Amino acid sequence: MGELLEVLRRLSEAHGPPGFEDEVAGIIVDELKGHVDGFTRDSLGNLIAYKGPGDRSLMIAAHMDEVALIVKSIDERGFIRFAKLGGIWDQLLVGQQVIVHGAKGRVRGVIGSKAVHVMKDEERRQLLTYDKMFIDVGARSAEEVREMGIEVGDFITIDKKLVELANGLVAGKAFDDRAGCAALVQAIKEAKPRCRVYAVFTIQEEVGLKGATVAGYAIKPNVGIAVDTTIAGDHPNMEPHEAPVKIGNGPVIIAADGRRDSLSGGLIPNPRVKQWIMRVADERKIPFQLEVLEGGTTDATAIQLSREGVPSGVVAVPTRYVHTFQEVLSVKDLQSAVELLKSLMESELPL
Repeated sequence: MGELLEVLRRLSEAHGPPGFEDEVAGIIVDELKGHVDGFTRDSLGNLIAYKGPGDRSLMIAAHMDEVALIVKSIDERGFIRFAKLGGIWDQLLVGQQVIVHGAKGRVRGVIGSKAVHVMKDEERRQLLTYDKMFIDVGARSAEEVREMGIEVGDFITIDKKLVELANGLVAGKAFDDRAGCAALVQAIKEAKPRCRVYAVFTIQEEVGLKGATVAGYAIKPNVGIAVDTTIAGDHPNMEPHEAPVKIGNGPVIIAADGRRDSLSGGLIPNPRVKQWIMRVADERKIPFQLEVLEGGTTDATAIQLSREGVPSGVVAVPTRYVHTFQEVLSVKDLQSAVELLKSLMESELPL
């Protein structure tokens, strides 16, 4: 598992906000050189590695982007206001160290807000929202900020290192979906596919499944799989029925996902694809969990609607605290996800 952990570390600590995924793509190319038949990069920015024989094809997608921020305005005193890219709970932002990706390179800053000591009682009782926060890069004026190379529209990412916890768990940023990227990288490295496998590392999933939409159209696979993270609820303040997935019990095969009130806008997997994933897992003695996920979806939703339709499914890595900047997963689960993806690549397609 050492190699897999180091791949995850490199990918987690890299910076790849939606629309600015090049650093992540560079790491993936570096990891896969000599292990695949070739690469392409489409006009939108998706990275596509391919391997294996034949005309029939399996597309497996993992997204490179992470939830992030973008410069919205710069005030006369040199403080930066921002907008959010993807779903971030505002309370997590204040006090975070950030990197602003400007034209002259990276600029470090911190997210600040009014000190609690000077808040009125009414303010203290309210949730602190992102529009009441700002980024301090140490500048004294808007002109100084611009001299640093920062302009409206520049991307901002949170800066975190991966850390190892007890019992084979690790914590870090952007496991959604650098964990999926790491699993897909390792699987296609090791696999001897029975068909043409397209490992697609997609862009801008967090802001609308955009990369998978165009990649699925271009590749026109026979079967599509998304590999992503899903919510592990095995911690305080969660009832089992809210999120029954547990860390350590193996990767998750999604039975359905979508909006919380109706599961609309998500994926109901093709039954034959879902059964195929489950059968392969059973045959290879890979433990797995089944989940109906309310409140989220994956690139598979876009893949299944490509052209005339692509039968699709999802393999997910159980992860605590998804869309925070300290997500937690089990390296053992991640390794099991690698084994499952590799086994799917080496199996006959179900249709």
